[in-house]
Amino acid sequence: MRPLLPLAFVLVSSSVLAQSGTVVRKTDLRDKPFLDAAVIAPIAANTPIEIQANKGAWMQVKAANGQVGWIKLLNVRTSGGGTNSSSLALGNVIKTGSSGQTVTTGVKGLSAEQIRQAEPNPAEVEKMDSYASTQSEATRAAVQAKLIPQDVAALTTSTSSATSAPSNGRRP
Repeated sequence: MRPLLPLAFVLVSSSVLAQSGTVVRKTDLRDKPFLDAAVIAPIAANTPIEIQANKGAWMQVKAANGQVGWIKLLNVRTSGGGTNSSSLALGNVIKTGSSGQTVTTGVKGLSAEQIRQAEPNPAEVEKMDSYASTQSEATRAAVQAKLIPQDVAALTTSTSSATSAPSNGRRP
């Protein structure tokens, strides 16, 4: 499973999406892609929107009334039917406000076309490998946090490379 994670992070990018969608819950249209940005207008649930751009966990959209702004992409359901409706849910570390606070959030919104055009970035994969911890480091952190060990069945995949042990001596 380990080789898939770096690929997922390498694929995340900002791009223009000529795609339509629908707001799934009442949300605020903001002037910038931050939670603390000024609110342009409230957007009601079931409002059709045109997706103009994607930046991290935010989408720049044009509402039916012509207003343009940013909303959290988790508040949007993209239109189904074509290949553009394919999206991939990924974890992404993003800046959430102008204060620069960093959090991890779920991100969706990669189209099939974006995935086809993605290119590997070996430097980013190497950077991600540097974040791995050894078994002893993980055990020490778990003991310090007073975590209780639990047996969990391993995930299986159809490719043997996903289950092979990493060569750097670190656990996935």
